[in-house]
Amino acid sequence: MPNEQEYAIGELATLAGVTPRTIRYYVSIGLLPSPRRSGPGTRYGEGHLARLRLIRRLQREHLPLGEIALRLEGLDDMAVEAAL
Repeated sequence: MPNEQEYAIGELATLAGVTPRTIRYYVSIGLLPSPRRSGPGTRYGEGHLARLRLIRRLQREHLPLGEIALRLEGLDDMAVEAAL
């Protein structure tokens, strides 16, 4: 999406209520998709923020990360938004 808001990792972490380390971990285990670019200019989009918010919501329901991964598997950004 051309006009999609983009965030630096610190901004994304603040908006989602997690730490940058948590974001990196979620990317490494496949809970979050990799950002389009890597390196110092890495930017994350609205889809990343929505997924993080859904992950946090599911965690509040006491679901383990494995179960959360199963629920998120195959969901596109629109499905994630709808689940929120």
